[in-house]
Amino acid sequence: MYKVSVNEHPEIEITSKDGNYYLNNKAVDFDIVPNSDGTYHVLYQGKSHTIHVLEKKANSFILDINKYKAEAKIKNDLEDLLSKMGMDKMLGASMNELKAPMPGMVLKIIVNAGDEVKKGDSLLVLEAMKMENNIKALGDGIVSEIPIKAGDKVEKNQILIKF
Repeated sequence: MYKVSVNEHPEIEITSKDGNYYLNNKAVDFDIVPNSDGTYHVLYQGKSHTIHVLEKKANSFILDINKYKAEAKIKNDLEDLLSKMGMDKMLGASMNELKAPMPGMVLKIIVNAGDEVKKGDSLLVLEAMKMENNIKALGDGIVSEIPIKAGDKVEKNQILIKF
């Protein structure tokens, strides 16, 4: 499931099941094909669209859709949950440490002490609520310490990585 807003319009929930797409739980006629020139051809409700990704950011894209510039903001399940919990407000804060957004078990640590990370880089995988959650950097920094290891059970707000 993804939630997408384009140019600050209300979010649309996009899901896919058995090869079919749903917008806000309504089945839609939708097809997307990548072109060899890096653009995408989208067929939506019988209309053809050409989309070119002009710029990628952590959770948004600047797009050219049929020569019309648009910004699409995208949230996955975890990002939506963090938003509902009010934890998305931390995204602009300086990054001194990464705390567990929820209780769970550390499945995999992707970075090491001394690694330089950029906003949006994957740091670790946390299993919570029977889902594997890819935890990403909220800002740029250098990993100074990782006080946990794969297999550890962690509590909400426990420090996972220090920068």
